[in-house]
Amino acid sequence: MNSIQTSEPKVEKHLASARKRALAIILTPVVVTVIWAFWVGVTTEPVRLDTRFPAPVLGKPAPFFTFPLLGGGTASLTDYREKVVLVNVWATWCPPCIDEMPDLENLYKKMKTKGAPFEILGVSIDALGADPVRKWVDRFEITFPILLDSRGSVKKLYRTTGVPETFVIDPKGILIRKFIGPRKWDGPGMIRYLEGVLKASIPTSS
Repeated sequence: MNSIQTSEPKVEKHLASARKRALAIILTPVVVTVIWAFWVGVTTEPVRLDTRFPAPVLGKPAPFFTFPLLGGGTASLTDYREKVVLVNVWATWCPPCIDEMPDLENLYKKMKTKGAPFEILGVSIDALGADPVRKWVDRFEITFPILLDSRGSVKKLYRTTGVPETFVIDPKGILIRKFIGPRKWDGPGMIRYLEGVLKASIPTSS
């Protein structure tokens, strides 16, 4: 009799343990899914399309902007009319952005040496402003203009989905090409392309 009485708690304990294991098996995929969704949500930036800003269209005027310059003052896209402009949207927390900075500087120097009407505008979207940006600009001895967009307005204007993204604008202010991701900016192929854009923008005599 005693053995029967002492075994009942063991049975109940075993059943309770089995129920817990079954519940864990059921809930584990749910918990993993929730954690994964949360991780994705906080580590990737969702694409939000702001309908207040029309989407930029190739072959149409590039969205206008004015931002503070790293060295003081402000710069507007319209300040560089009559030039081919490369608008590079970047951030210091983006390794590919940092990796391509020396190539952009080399491209800038090569085009300036040729006397080409060409400009690069590096638009930083760092929320912390000038300090982290200045560190990298000084390290790579960047000489092209660096604009500070701590509110990320350029992301809305140009509908970017990440960084780096680069936009080519012709001397008339027309958006003619978009590059997603880093590039070998100082390579011969890119220089030929930009020289072709410059040549196409020169009016031909009738």
